[in-house]
Amino acid sequence: MQNFLTMELFFLMAFTYFIAGSIKGVIGIGLPTTGMAILSFFVSPLAALGLNLIPMFITNFWQFFKAENHIKILKQYKFFALLMIIFILITSFYAVSLGDNLIRFLFGIIVVFFVLTNFLGFNPKIKNKNDTLMQISLGSFSGFLGGATSLWAMPITFYLLMKNLTPKQFVDASGFFILVGCFPVTIGYISTEVFKMEMLYLGVTGSIFALIGFQLGEKFRDRINSKIFKKIVLVFFSLAGGKMIVQSIYNFLI
Repeated sequence: MQNFLTMELFFLMAFTYFIAGSIKGVIGIGLPTTGMAILSFFVSPLAALGLNLIPMFITNFWQFFKAENHIKILKQYKFFALLMIIFILITSFYAVSLGDNLIRFLFGIIVVFFVLTNFLGFNPKIKNKNDTLMQISLGSFSGFLGGATSLWAMPITFYLLMKNLTPKQFVDASGFFILVGCFPVTIGYISTEVFKMEMLYLGVTGSIFALIGFQLGEKFRDRINSKIFKKIVLVFFSLAGGKMIVQSIYNFLI
């Protein structure tokens, strides 16, 4: 059994979520993905899922708290949110049974797919008449992935990019989606002991540094060259995702 109360892990959580929070502050998403990508170099993917929970919850609560017109966002995206919650609640109970190796593989595939679609300029638009259908389909898909891997932000990102929103609208909506997903996934992870109580102090530590990073990233949101920053982040994600795919295949073969 892994000891979660070591000084090395506290430093790792502080470093990981300062970086993850900074990225989230600039582009509104990326904290779970960055957190999982960095932590999985040092702990098992299943442990990374548990450690990711509290920083993800707190930073998205803060992000949505700062959003404009909360009721409008809730009404506008109700179908997506409802289907996502249902499927996250179901699949979060199966994260343990999937095991580290399959979670590692799924994570790698999802991240690499996300990177490729961005580099290839995937940029379709959603017509208003098709919005409800897209909310139902992508909301279900987001929840299906989210419970097992904590990466329900990937389909959310595809959906919001197709909505052609302003940066502020994108940040507000993504904060809402990821926050509401945290509630069902918390139930599943606590029930199956993916999240253990000894992770609490590490999660709080990560959250503090994530909020510091978020505030810093938010200040640079309108100043930084977003295209260059996005490419750097995508390169990092592709390396992390590729490593996890190779590692999972290697572990399967041996």
